[in-house]
Amino acid sequence: MRLSRGRLAGELRVPGSKSVTNRALVAAALAPGRSEIVAPLDSDDTRVLSSALVRLGATIEAGRTTWKVAGPLSGSGREEAVIDVGPAGTPARFLLALLPALPGRFVLDGSARMRERPMGPLVEALRARGARIETLGLEGFLPLRIEGGTLTGGEIPVRADVSSQFVSALLLASPLVAGGLRVRTEGRRVSDAYVELTRRVLTAFAPEGAYRPARFVVPGDDSAACFPIAGALVSGGCVRLEGLDPDSPQPDAAFRRWAVEAGAGLRWEGKGEGAVLVVQGRGAGFVEAVDADVDSAPDAALPLAALQAFSRGTSRLHGVSRLRAKESDRLGAALDLLERSGAVCRVEGPEADPSLVIDGPAGSPRRADFAAADDHRVAMAAAVLALTLPEGCTLDSPGVVSKSYPRFWDDWAALLLPG
Repeated sequence: MRLSRGRLAGELRVPGSKSVTNRALVAAALAPGRSEIVAPLDSDDTRVLSSALVRLGATIEAGRTTWKVAGPLSGSGREEAVIDVGPAGTPARFLLALLPALPGRFVLDGSARMRERPMGPLVEALRARGARIETLGLEGFLPLRIEGGTLTGGEIPVRADVSSQFVSALLLASPLVAGGLRVRTEGRRVSDAYVELTRRVLTAFAPEGAYRPARFVVPGDDSAACFPIAGALVSGGCVRLEGLDPDSPQPDAAFRRWAVEAGAGLRWEGKGEGAVLVVQGRGAGFVEAVDADVDSAPDAALPLAALQAFSRGTSRLHGVSRLRAKESDRLGAALDLLERSGAVCRVEGPEADPSLVIDGPAGSPRRADFAAADDHRVAMAAAVLALTLPEGCTLDSPGVVSKSYPRFWDDWAALLLPG
């Protein structure tokens, strides 16, 4: 695919949050009765989770703006059910916690990359509460055989320094077992804001510790919003973004602050659900360097790196170690994107806690043939970079954006003024 140089300008309704949609889907499917999810995200990840929940007994009617979900889940019956989540990490972890609490027998599996992503801390936690989980490959990774109906209530310790999804998964499973699960986290907690998103969903669907039907409105996705914000700033454009929460608890809302530090003008027009975020760039080439810790907002790391490729100083992105275990090795992917663009970058610091350093003034923009590394965030970051590079940049697999933002290229083209 050929990527275009130019300036971003215009209005965009940000798609619904993938993280919140997945959590609301699980809660609605576990509630006995009919729920409504308003403004959900229709993407590869949410479709994978929807398919798994339907196979486990839920009914899901997906309309254009509202999904109607009827539960509760009934399990797998007498047959062993093989549930393949492909590359979808959030559904894998949520299902891993749910399946030991449901009747039936299951095998949980995923793509080659998903088989490399860590599941061990969640497996250990569930086993501590009686869950019978058999490793079918490497210990701590998919595929796993799970005996349903074996999870018991009580205190459950879990490492929180690998992924917040482990904690969220246990919170979602808690109302399914007698007495609930009292989650005790161990180690340095990462991405606490994602756990807060889970608690907000549970407040709607299980306010008293038991699931019940609800109507739930999904807010706009701050992860998706990072890219047009970055694009407007690097290209000297102006975009108006609808659907975002001014007080968003989503981790990637931190990107708004980093954009201001980099020189963007940000202001809100209107209030409540009708609020619009207006992003104004100062002009192409007028991006200031930033010093940011992306550990709690890993999905914002790639658009931030793209934003800082040719800034007017040296930028440092700290807390990048967890990027190695995302849909791709995103730390390696960031280096690859930047180097192909002509930016000067390096990794500094100890192996366990490195930083990505970008020497903006030392770079020299050049035409690039980008590799998406089978990762939606990498592909979208390439689009940001291409805005200010010489014409002729390409991307090898643009379709990977369907994992989280299927209409990304259409929305991007609608904002793009060739330059």
